[in-house]
Amino acid sequence: MILLLILAHLLYDFHWQGSFIAENKGKYVFILAVHALTWACLLSAVLMFYGRLLPWHLVFLAMTHFVCDGWKCQMPKDDKHFWALYVDQAIHFATIAVVAFWR
Repeated sequence: MILLLILAHLLYDFHWQGSFIAENKGKYVFILAVHALTWACLLSAVLMFYGRLLPWHLVFLAMTHFVCDGWKCQMPKDDKHFWALYVDQAIHFATIAVVAFWR
């Protein structure tokens, strides 16, 4: 299950998000919210498939993704701030671990 959650995260947060979302989620709160909620829905579907979805999972995943991506999108896009992507991904992996292992 954890591998499928990570795969879903990586596919959606990078490959499936598309250039429109990637370029605009830092400019428009609505687009950021849609991205965070749809990402959370995909991960919730994986949890549901395994019979592990709890009522708080969707809200927790969406809110943490929204806050984390919102923070990262405000960082300057230069070589000095390359680390922000790694912090962003570490936080996403931590939230995935929380919903995967905390019952």
